[in-house]
Amino acid sequence: MKFDKLDSSVWKDFEENSSEVSPFDLLAWKKIWSQNLGDNFDYKIFFNSNFFIPVKFCNLEASLIGDKDVVDYNAILYKNNKFEDFKELIDQIFEEKISNFRIYSIRENSEILKNLKMLKDYNINISKEDVAPYLSLPQSWDEYLIRLSKKRRHEIKRKIRRFEENFSYISGDYDSLENTKEITDEFIRLHKLSSHEKEIFMNENRENFFRNLIYKFLLDKKLLYSYIKVNNKTIACSISFVLNGTRYLYNSGFDPEYIKHSSGLLNHIFAIKRSIENKFQIFDFMRGNERYKYDLGGVDKNLYSINLERK
Repeated sequence: MKFDKLDSSVWKDFEENSSEVSPFDLLAWKKIWSQNLGDNFDYKIFFNSNFFIPVKFCNLEASLIGDKDVVDYNAILYKNNKFEDFKELIDQIFEEKISNFRIYSIRENSEILKNLKMLKDYNINISKEDVAPYLSLPQSWDEYLIRLSKKRRHEIKRKIRRFEENFSYISGDYDSLENTKEITDEFIRLHKLSSHEKEIFMNENRENFFRNLIYKFLLDKKLLYSYIKVNNKTIACSISFVLNGTRYLYNSGFDPEYIKHSSGLLNHIFAIKRSIENKFQIFDFMRGNERYKYDLGGVDKNLYSINLERK
């Protein structure tokens, strides 16, 4: 089945009433992924009164819609965690004559992990996939700095002071459709500039994916674009999703000309400061163990991959 034929009303109901929802579980996100990066799959949703599982199929394998190259978190949405209802849907998925069902990027605190371990009719392989550091945000910027080690606190203050001594700059967040062109053009430009690997990553299909994603999430008031400008030129930027009191740092870019001034890191620091001021509860760095996340106080949570096969 093509993605556009899926029942959007059921999906929306689970979005609004489920536990463990992240931006990657939203119908809007999955639809944009399928349109730009998911041509080679068939799609089907499985649901009952308590669980909702959006699945893609290729050959004999089933998996949750999306892929690890652009997905940080996956989830199986649920209202009430009744194991018999969960098992019912897993059994239905395997009635599609598949060999295995792969579930990527499940967070360590997910109730779904517990359910999977209770399945008796399946061989289950659970492996650690990655880490995803996050920050629980305090009430004030001063409190945030106090929580850091003395060395890290000193480094942040030193980098800010050094930058202010060298440049006249502006930093802020955009969240309006009026800025769509600037946001998309500057993000893609700086993402490609950041490294050779990112330049290769940002192929035509992924560029279209990001352009469509940014537009839709700005339209739905679920995206923030952070920037630093020097002489009216953007030298660092990032895009974040916002949902239920959490700011999810999704992707970023910077101009290597300013690398010795830590422009990319400072853009994240200023974004954290504004997130505290705007009363976000969590600043989520998401997938990856890059050093800067820990320098800014990030604490790991584990992500897991699961493969199910019938016994």
